[in-house]
Amino acid sequence: MTYREYGLVVELDGQAAHPAGSRWRDVRRDNASTAVGQGTLRYGWADVTGRPCFVAGQVADALAARGWTGTPRRCGRSCGVGCGVGWAERD
Repeated sequence: MTYREYGLVVELDGQAAHPAGSRWRDVRRDNASTAVGQGTLRYGWADVTGRPCFVAGQVADALAARGWTGTPRRCGRSCGVGCGVGWAERD
């Protein structure tokens, strides 16, 4: 996913779509993005399926740091996204 207006690329990595040899393609693409001022957030399947609120929070933090003024929506009652919680340093 590319958020051009905010200079951010979010990618999902997985073994099926990224065999060992294609790792360098991702590195080259990340380098090309960085060269034009874009940052990349890269997540694995386990992140997206096991920690979706954490991933959404980091994406929201990165977008906000680049000028996004929106508010992320919570996915459920226990979700901390949208509560003013900084996710960038959380793990």
